[in-house]
Amino acid sequence: MSKARNLSLLSAVEAAATADQTKADIDSLGIAGLGRLLRVTRYTSAGSGTWNKPSDTNSVLIKTVAGGGGGAGGNNSGGGACGGGGAGGGYAEKFIAAAASSYAYVVGAGGSNGGAQAAGSAGSATTIAGIAGGAGNGGSAGSSGANGGNATSPTGGDLNVHGGGGGNGHVKVSGLGGSSIFGNGAEAKPSSHGVGSNAYGAGGTGGGTAGGNGGAGKSGYIEIQEYS
Repeated sequence: MSKARNLSLLSAVEAAATADQTKADIDSLGIAGLGRLLRVTRYTSAGSGTWNKPSDTNSVLIKTVAGGGGGAGGNNSGGGACGGGGAGGGYAEKFIAAAASSYAYVVGAGGSNGGAQAAGSAGSATTIAGIAGGAGNGGSAGSSGANGGNATSPTGGDLNVHGGGGGNGHVKVSGLGGSSIFGNGAEAKPSSHGVGSNAYGAGGTGGGTAGGNGGAGKSGYIEIQEYS
């Protein structure tokens, strides 16, 4: 047998082994027999509703992000601390081999921004199919230093990950909004009002000194991948 044919057979054996390992990896995750991807449904605005299973859907992979916290307002004094940033919302995902006929859901709202010398409010949880929690807390305000909001972890998913914590506010340094799985909070702007992020679940930036308002947190997100 030629050397070239030996190498060809070896490549075929390696490819088969890789395929077997990939199947074993999938089986270990509990998603053996995953069918064809049929469609993806996304909910991108805060609010509630019900997802109804189409007749051709058997299993679903659900991904969620909770609402981000709002940034705090800056101190009224020009020499005081800027506001702390809000924390990012947590991420959870869950595979359901035999999906129910429907699932009620809530897409968490982003936390509201704090006015001058006022803390930002926490975002709210995104909930569906037993997944809950994970909202980002709002940033705090203070005259000499302001803490960023704490991140929390969702529950009920096969994978549960908390978001990024909000940045602390300092003199002339606004707290950055905490990140979500979609990206960072908005860039800190120490001499002006804080701003919100366009990334789902990200926290708002803290406000600047001389009474700058904080930025609002961004609402959460739900994605439902439907398989045959």
